[in-house]
Amino acid sequence: MERSGRGPRHSGPFGLACTSCSKSKCKCAARADGGGDECQRCHRLGKPCRPSDALRRRAIEKKTNSKRRIAELESKLNLCNVHTPHFQNQGHLHHPNPDTQRKSRHLMQFCPRLRRSHSRSSVEDADHVDSRSDTPKATIVTTSAPPSKHERGSQLDVPEAEAEHLLTTFRSCMLPHFAFMHLPTNLTAQELRKDQPLLFRAIVCAVSPSAARGRLLTRAICEAMMLQEDVHEHRDQLDNNHKTDPMMDLLLALMTFISWGWGHVLNRGSGLSRLMARATSVACEMRLDGPGPSPADTHIMNIFTPDADSSSSSKSMPTRHNFLAQQRAVLGCFVLSSVVSSYYGHGTALRWTPQMEAGLAAIASNTHAANDCPTDATFALQVRLQLLAQQSRDIRHQQQLEQGPVVPGTEMSSLPALIALTALQGQRQEIQLSLSLPFTTSTTPRNLDLVLAHIHAAELTISEATHALYAVVPVMVSQFTRMTSMNGAGAGAGANRATVRNERMQCLWRCVRAAQACASALLDDDEAGCGFRGVSFVQWAQLAQSVVALNRLTTTVTAAEDPAWDPAAARGVVDVSGLLTRVEDELFNQNKRI
Repeated sequence: MERSGRGPRHSGPFGLACTSCSKSKCKCAARADGGGDECQRCHRLGKPCRPSDALRRRAIEKKTNSKRRIAELESKLNLCNVHTPHFQNQGHLHHPNPDTQRKSRHLMQFCPRLRRSHSRSSVEDADHVDSRSDTPKATIVTTSAPPSKHERGSQLDVPEAEAEHLLTTFRSCMLPHFAFMHLPTNLTAQELRKDQPLLFRAIVCAVSPSAARGRLLTRAICEAMMLQEDVHEHRDQLDNNHKTDPMMDLLLALMTFISWGWGHVLNRGSGLSRLMARATSVACEMRLDGPGPSPADTHIMNIFTPDADSSSSSKSMPTRHNFLAQQRAVLGCFVLSSVVSSYYGHGTALRWTPQMEAGLAAIASNTHAANDCPTDATFALQVRLQLLAQQSRDIRHQQQLEQGPVVPGTEMSSLPALIALTALQGQRQEIQLSLSLPFTTSTTPRNLDLVLAHIHAAELTISEATHALYAVVPVMVSQFTRMTSMNGAGAGAGANRATVRNERMQCLWRCVRAAQACASALLDDDEAGCGFRGVSFVQWAQLAQSVVALNRLTTTVTAAEDPAWDPAAARGVVDVSGLLTRVEDELFNQNKRI
């Protein structure tokens, strides 16, 4: 017998029962005669049949909030356009594939701003998806997949003449500031593009005067990190196509980005420290910081670690040229990691090893070879001075760990730290006195300024660590200074009459003079007029350290810690506002030249 009205008897959709049936946990079925909007149970009991809250709420929101949802989607799209300028074609409709999602996740791991915007848009978009629709939907993404390799290559391709000009500019204006690699004058851009493609891209993006320099550089480095997996998977094939180890290419590209990418200025956050951690891991993976496992253990290690012999330690002995290139890279990685960890206040510098000491000696002696690298002498001094600064930070950090925030320091516990800091200050003075006439005549005035700036930056770091020790046990420090005075009997007699206050004041004045000298050396213009344009992150961190120290010494910050200090006297020696104006002028002038 056929039923009239709404057809056969059936239950309501799951989750859409009326309010009465939902509360009573009963089956909600429509009336067989189709009369009214009541269900069978509510009609039989004479109760009002109201639709469920979920259905009513969804219907109301769907009717009243459509304009608001459209406005929210438009604002999210605009936000993604701002935060992800290195991606093209935002807001396209496509079906993401697993490979694209994998690469996107790997990319967003090292791009925090992209990760935050992507997570917000993904969660909010998922809340508005209609789950009742049975038709397949394409996924609306506000950040499209990375462009293909062909698109990325076409965006970074430059004409041969322009590439030669950019390489020459990098070699002459930028690399001498921090020469962790050697680019011979006879090396062409075409050869560099073929042998070290990642390094070539990083150089082109770092020197390119175009407005899209920051976006291209970020994309190049993110691509380098994504391609690291491909380097492991296809290492043999890459070794046949390129003369340079792909891992070395990746390491040099990362260090180039950290040094001249200006990520510390253009991007907020500590993304540069994460890139530095990646560069350090690459250097350790290549076993540049120390010896690898013995050949006798390699066979057994292969049982537990597949492809353990694929590292550089299993290959034949490198030539002298390759050995020096590896030592420059690992020593530069040490300097960068030390500067980055000090600049951001977190992270760990690459551990100094005896192998690195031997490599530094080889770099320093390479200046006397027939085919020497002209920047090795300056680079060796920079590494040695940064090692002294890092050792002083380690001593200060170890002293803080041993004493703790509550337990005060004692004379005997601080004596070894004081002796070590005094020895480091003596080594720094020896380096400063060793700048003989042959070095000053063979190097350029700009390179001499870089060495002097590094000398004063190391003096500032050691003096700050020493003053921190003065504040803990000033009596012992005063006595030790008098006993270890190296300025003769007259100076010793003067030191015996010096009070604890004078000892601490002398240390603070050394900080003032060192910071002022470091900033002046960095801001001096060279003859080529590209000095400040080519400064690396090492020089930028030294300039920032000097300005921060001078600001602290010329304000009430130091006076609050040491009441005997007179900030007005320090302001009479150095003008911090004028120093900041010089920095602003240098940046403005370099921007006009670009």
